[in-house]
Amino acid sequence: MAGLTGARVDELATMDIFKGCPPEDLAPLAGRLQPLRAAAGEVLMRQGEQAVSFLLISSGTAEIKHVGDDGVVIVEHASPGMIVGEIALLRDIPRTATVSAAEPLTGWVGDTRSFASMVHIPGITPRLLRTARQRLAAFITPIPIRVRDGTLLLLRPVLPGDSERTVHGHIYFSGDTLYRRFMTPRLPTPALMHYLSEVDYVDHFVWVVTDGSDPVADARFVRDENDPTVAEIAFTVADAYQGRGIGTYLISALSIAADVDGVERFSARMLSDNGPMRAIMDRYGAVWQREDIGVITTVIDVPHPRHLPFGPDEAEQIRRVARQVIEAVG
Repeated sequence: MAGLTGARVDELATMDIFKGCPPEDLAPLAGRLQPLRAAAGEVLMRQGEQAVSFLLISSGTAEIKHVGDDGVVIVEHASPGMIVGEIALLRDIPRTATVSAAEPLTGWVGDTRSFASMVHIPGITPRLLRTARQRLAAFITPIPIRVRDGTLLLLRPVLPGDSERTVHGHIYFSGDTLYRRFMTPRLPTPALMHYLSEVDYVDHFVWVVTDGSDPVADARFVRDENDPTVAEIAFTVADAYQGRGIGTYLISALSIAADVDGVERFSARMLSDNGPMRAIMDRYGAVWQREDIGVITTVIDVPHPRHLPFGPDEAEQIRRVARQVIEAVG
């Protein structure tokens, strides 16, 4: 039995959610898990049923299908190393999606006692909350937006995989655009790109604008650790989409999310020659301070909703989506 538990500990340690966890912290959980083998097409969880278990995927892929109240079907996939079924257990609600094996699948099944054991592993609860919020964000229908030249785009919260879609998608971000965003001539590292898309929507919130498939722009705020009412903001807009008012739209959408999230002031740090970003901040009363050669900073009050370029219906739609991901897991 000890040997079997040890083997499970070794396997758990390779999973993303348990990365860096000492083996002794994983042993109590490993002792409670049951092995899972599922054939392709086998249904493992059903939307609406009471949650009594969760899955840890070792091999194979699971299909996660959510049917919204409006009848819209959204399909996502979970790959090896991922946890499935944690949302309903965290929120003590019925299942939010149907999960089935997209191909032969192996892994582990844990019951509610196993889940209680898992959440007591140091550092795991924040990871579970982040994963749950990201999965719920994937179930949100994007908001159609029409930019200055009439182009129809979509606004949604950032999702895992957006960094890959940005790097390998068909939308071009020039070296100059990336330099203005990251203030370095070097391309962002894979670790940085992972950080930019793996967010919790509470202390790190990101809106993404897409052309229906790949991201064309994003805007984010990251809460100050010392003052939770302040958050640093940053924007990136692909070259072909610059000059269409997307940056102005994004700071407005970001302001609504900040209001929902209790952020009262935005700080910004940028290159002094970043004219488009400076112009956006200037509209809201930015007073600039020189931090270093070619680098400036400012702090502004989060723009009030009545100063934003949205009608009541659009503003409420953005607020509703922001609230869904920020308050996804109480």
